[in-house]
Amino acid sequence: MWQAHLSACIMRIGGIPMMIKVVALFILVSCFIPALFAQEYDQLVMEASSRMLDSDYQAALDLYRQAFMAEEGDVFDLYNAACAAAVCDSPDAAFMYLEKAANSILVEKEWLEEDEDLLSLHSDNRWFTLLASIDSRIDSVLTSLPEEHPQGPVIELPQPRLSSDVSVEEAMQNRRSIRFYEDSPLTITEVSQLLWSAYGLSYPVENAPDFLRGGLRTAPSAGALYPLDLYLVARNVTDLDPGIYLYRSETHELILIAGEYSWEEFSNAGFNQLHFETAAAAIVYSAVFERCTDIYGDRGAERYVCMDLGHSAENIYLQAYALNIGTCAIGAFSDLALKQVIRMTRAEVPLYIMPLGKV
Repeated sequence: MWQAHLSACIMRIGGIPMMIKVVALFILVSCFIPALFAQEYDQLVMEASSRMLDSDYQAALDLYRQAFMAEEGDVFDLYNAACAAAVCDSPDAAFMYLEKAANSILVEKEWLEEDEDLLSLHSDNRWFTLLASIDSRIDSVLTSLPEEHPQGPVIELPQPRLSSDVSVEEAMQNRRSIRFYEDSPLTITEVSQLLWSAYGLSYPVENAPDFLRGGLRTAPSAGALYPLDLYLVARNVTDLDPGIYLYRSETHELILIAGEYSWEEFSNAGFNQLHFETAAAAIVYSAVFERCTDIYGDRGAERYVCMDLGHSAENIYLQAYALNIGTCAIGAFSDLALKQVIRMTRAEVPLYIMPLGKV
């Protein structure tokens, strides 16, 4: 079972004049009724999720069925409904919900194969058909990814500042994972500072070997191999068009990867967690593991890359606090869907999403 990430959708309707025209009444009804259905859906799936946690699968399944009559289910709720149906020996319903979930986002096969709630479906021929369908979609996505990043337009970022009124000690004491943000823009200067703090060049090295990519950075790296790549997904940043950008740390520049993109698809890849609703931007981490494993083998993949990620992400937390910006490291997402939305290269593995917003 997946833990559902739920958000209550609240609609406030202001006062209406005494003399109501027919058209105004129509607008009110057409807005209010969907809101009621949305509220009903949220309440039902919340209760269903609670019943799932209590292992009351039949009650959960009944609640999911009621919810899906009010509103089309999202991938979490469909998947959980499938798990409930499988445990309740209702394979037809389980496969129906699984197929809908797989069609709504790039569901990864390992999720299904490792989920004990779905074990009863493994002997059904439809299970193998479902896995084959998922494999086909995965292959299609992987072959569509580029071998290298396109050479798009380059945006020079403002130079980072090297001092502030906030001490390192204060930032360490007060930094927190923050999931709710004001729906207001970040500045390109703030974004520049955050990217530099994460992976910016702090000690240029002339004629450096290729793996060093220009010099030493703000975050340590095993063997100075720097396996990480960072992307900026800009939604609401002043003096920067919405788009997906690759951070070129050696020159402190952004390279435009995609000017036309869907924040909704980006949010879907992150399972529509609350962070995405008002975030002005997000930093997405990926890694090319071969940069590390070519030297350190399996230890590079199992330890060093993740250690590098932790070093860099903590820098963002501390810098964000100093800028009065909230962030939260997210590891729950569809790897394939995120790779597709961000337009990563085939060699990259997505590791983190860090939404950013004013607090």
